[in-house]
Amino acid sequence: MTGVLQVEDVKSLQQAFNALQAGQAVTAERMLRAMAAPLRNHPDALYIFASARRAQGDMAGARMAFEAALKGGATNPQLWNAYGNHLHDMGDGAAAIAALQRAVAVQPRYAEGWINLAIVATDQMQFGIAEEALDQAARIAPQDDRILHVQGAMAQAQDRPEAVAAAYRALLVRKPSDLRACYNLATALRASDDRASALEAIERAIDGGLDIAPALTLRAHILAEMGRFDEAVAQYQAALRRYPDHVDAQDTLARLLPQIGRAAEAFDAFDLAIEQQPRHIQLLLAGIRVAMDIRDHDRALGLIDRAQPMLDDPDQLSVVRIRALGLAGRHGDAIDLARTLAAADPARAGLQANLAQLLLAQGDPDEALSHALLATRHAPLDQTGWALLTVIWRLLEDEREHWLAGYDHYVRDLDIGTPDGWSNQSAFLVDLRESLERLHVTTAHPADQTLRGGTQTRGDLFDRRRCPVIMALKRQLHRCTQSALADLPNQPGHPLLDRRTGDIQFSGSWSVRLRENGRHVPHIHPQGWISSAFYVALPNDVPAEHRSGEGTILFGVPDDALNLTALPPRRVIQPQAGRLVLFPSYLWHGTAPFSGPQSRLTIAFDALPA
Repeated sequence: MTGVLQVEDVKSLQQAFNALQAGQAVTAERMLRAMAAPLRNHPDALYIFASARRAQGDMAGARMAFEAALKGGATNPQLWNAYGNHLHDMGDGAAAIAALQRAVAVQPRYAEGWINLAIVATDQMQFGIAEEALDQAARIAPQDDRILHVQGAMAQAQDRPEAVAAAYRALLVRKPSDLRACYNLATALRASDDRASALEAIERAIDGGLDIAPALTLRAHILAEMGRFDEAVAQYQAALRRYPDHVDAQDTLARLLPQIGRAAEAFDAFDLAIEQQPRHIQLLLAGIRVAMDIRDHDRALGLIDRAQPMLDDPDQLSVVRIRALGLAGRHGDAIDLARTLAAADPARAGLQANLAQLLLAQGDPDEALSHALLATRHAPLDQTGWALLTVIWRLLEDEREHWLAGYDHYVRDLDIGTPDGWSNQSAFLVDLRESLERLHVTTAHPADQTLRGGTQTRGDLFDRRRCPVIMALKRQLHRCTQSALADLPNQPGHPLLDRRTGDIQFSGSWSVRLRENGRHVPHIHPQGWISSAFYVALPNDVPAEHRSGEGTILFGVPDDALNLTALPPRRVIQPQAGRLVLFPSYLWHGTAPFSGPQSRLTIAFDALPA
């Protein structure tokens, strides 16, 4: 039935639709099923039926009903619009875009369809389609606030925080009471490195009544990034009194407190929240992550014991349990569990890597070898298995160590030159040091990092968009890293050489300031590909020649947990201001401490193939 409905038919459909709108999807469906077949199969009835199935969680059934409705209602733009939105919710972005394009083709002045097309296209990173859709929507309905919301979302997806801020500022001029726009503006301003304005925006939202956990936590984040730590801690605590299960606030507070000399308080908020909500699995999992990162392994094991019975997969926490047992000194228990689980599921790379590490620490590189190889086979982009192989092959005097590690070839010591805008490198380094010193506002190192006796900047250093000297360095390091990689030979199957694409993308960046006797303990970067150390400033009294070895970066000495501290380094580099050391992220590296009252200032980044 696709013809004109009779008055009684319209009334019947309206009653079903009213039930659906009132949240009574089951009742609406029952009413539709009771109708005569011709009316029940009308596109309008099928649309209501599809909406009822959707409300009951039957996404596949709803899709079938939408498609049946469209066989008789292909000229109905609202039906194509609803179908497109449903496809988007099902994760079929390409089909959703096609459906929404049909909606606006049927009715070119259908603003709702253009706006939804822009939303879905933005989500699918189809920015050309999204921009055209927004332009059409703005011509038809220039006062529709959703257009500015979508403009902001699209600019955010394109990593254009200034454009995001402009969209939400324009929206707030039109609608000053839009608290969600205030929140989004604060987020954009923070991303564009304008923290003072971000703080003003989020406080406007909170003062206006936006009482949600992300808003309260965002204010704390901004205060912490501005170095206002007492206020930040108070704000995190206030947010957690209101929303004790908000993982972002819990996680960040626990990691911040050790950096400002309050390590004893790190788990207070977590403990209280878990006491209040002992079966909150996400809270328990977050507590496990933080406990492991700040090296409270006994606490981690206790939380694992509480969380594991609540999980559908009893082995979900097995890898972290093995790590915690090993780091807590219970090597026998860790090896027994790892052997059992690895035998049952050889493809679990994390299990294989942990077992290899435990066996290596027990002095058995022969057995460790097969497990490390399995780790690299099943997770070739994870650097952990490769790092273990550099040690295992060395101990076994296997030539493959040199193929993999290539200390003389893959560790590059480069002068970065002088970035554009400075007359010489010395002047550039002076300006860079001044900017970095302002960012080192904590008093202790992060508990989850490898430096000892120093501080580390918070957040991603290369996101400091409003700092010209840092942005200039970012560009210079990008060029130097690309050039250095281009000079390396081709090597199929090699974890460094075979992943090159001709370009890189930074995946993390930070600055470290080490005090007297400060150092980095040996470590790797499991999620990296290329890692680095760029030297900004060195103590004046560290001799330039290599006689003392103070402050040197040492390659090839593994983590202390492997019990191989007697191994001498494979390569040693004496730091020099203005030089960049690049190396594969799977190479073990650390630094020797230095004496003297002055600090050592460096920048590091990880990069991945673009």
